Amino acid sequence: MTEQAVDVTAIMLAHAEGPMAGPAFHSLLDAVAHAREAGLIVETLVLLDNPDAATAEAFGAAERYGVRVEQVSYGDHPLVRNHAAAQVSRGYIAFLDGDDLWGENWLVEAHRLCETDPGRVIAHPEVNWYFDQSTYLYFLPDQTDPEFDVYSYIRVANPWDALCMAPVAAYQDIAHIKRSLAEGFAFDDWHWNMETLVAGYVHRVAPDTIHFKRRRAGSQFAAASANKSLPRATPIMDYEWLRQHEDSGRPHAVGDVRSAD
Repeated sequence: MTEQAVDVTAIMLAHAEGPMAGPAFHSLLDAVAHAREAGLIVETLVLLDNPDAATAEAFGAAERYGVRVEQVSYGDHPLVRNHAAAQVSRGYIAFLDGDDLWGENWLVEAHRLCETDPGRVIAHPEVNWYFDQSTYLYFLPDQTDPEFDVYSYIRVANPWDALCMAPVAAYQDIAHIKRSLAEGFAFDDWHWNMETLVAGYVHRVAPDTIHFKRRRAGSQFAAASANKSLPRATPIMDYEWLRQHEDSGRPHAVGDVRSAD
């Protein structure tokens, strides 16, 4: 990636989304254009992971828009995210999946929120609007909301997905874990959310932002749910860690990763 002072790197992952990848890609372009108009320096990258022909075709003209396209062969979204993060040296990373869409103001508002506490905030949209096989709205919780008991909640359910904006260090220091449905492990975003909490990052909601997320049969989420998979273990799952955390009376500093061991 370039060595200039980049504010945000917008990264799309795609593999078999077919024609839906086109609207998703244009939502990224619209958000990037809006961010650049607001004065942000934004780089763009599309990673095609073993793409089918229709998905690869959807990005045939990407370079015309100044977007770099790279093909990889991981066959697993978590590993593609790690590959992408390793190429970024500064600023923030914002991920978008190949059949989801960003609201136009997402990059601007997420970056504004992250800059309120640089290097510590992970930004999420205020609302996820799900479409296709399921249609509903999900209002994401903000960790700083006194009514939200994040440590109790995240032990049993995942409050945030992977389409967030976070400091580069959060992705490089805390890798996404490879899924293994055969062993019953998946939900890398859930695991990553817990690990970032342990490391002291704060998950916030950017006001007036929205993502449009597709729910479809055959997705990695659907496969993991059908398999009744679980995230891999993290310190938050240990009651002794939770007790020590509560007894400390303060959130951990970034990088202060503790466990009951």
